[in-house]
Amino acid sequence: MEIIYRKRKMTYTKEEKQAYFKNLRESWKKSKALADNDQVAKAIYNEVGGNFSYYSFYFTLTEMKNLGYDGLPYIDCKTYKGWRDTGFVVRKGEQSKLNGITWLKVGDEEADETDYVMPKLYHLFHKSQVEELK
Repeated sequence: MEIIYRKRKMTYTKEEKQAYFKNLRESWKKSKALADNDQVAKAIYNEVGGNFSYYSFYFTLTEMKNLGYDGLPYIDCKTYKGWRDTGFVVRKGEQSKLNGITWLKVGDEEADETDYVMPKLYHLFHKSQVEELK
C-alpha cells in the first residue's frame, strides 16, 4: 500500500475507510501466514527480544527487505519520536517509507470489554534517514 502525504486533512467516505482497513487486514494476514513458516525470522526475533509482537516484527522486516534496507525492525528503524528518544533526529526532508501495524482495542472502556480490534498503521524511519542530535 502506498501512503500519500498531504498537507491538509482529508475526509474519506465510509466505503473508502472500509476499503483501507480491509486492505490493511489483508496485508497483515498475508504477512502473518508467511511469518509462521519463517524459522530464521523467528530465531532473529527471539535473539532481539523487545516489547513488540513477532508478527509486527515480521511485517516490518518484510517491508525493510522489499525496500532494500539492512538491519532489524525497531533497532534500525524507529518512529520519529523513537529516534528522538535515542538521541537522533530525522534529517530534514526525509519521509517515512516503512510502516508498522499495531492493533487497537475498540469498545466500552468503562465496562473493560473489547468489541473488536482495529489495525493502525504507523510510520518508521530507517537509520539511513537520521543523524545524531547535536
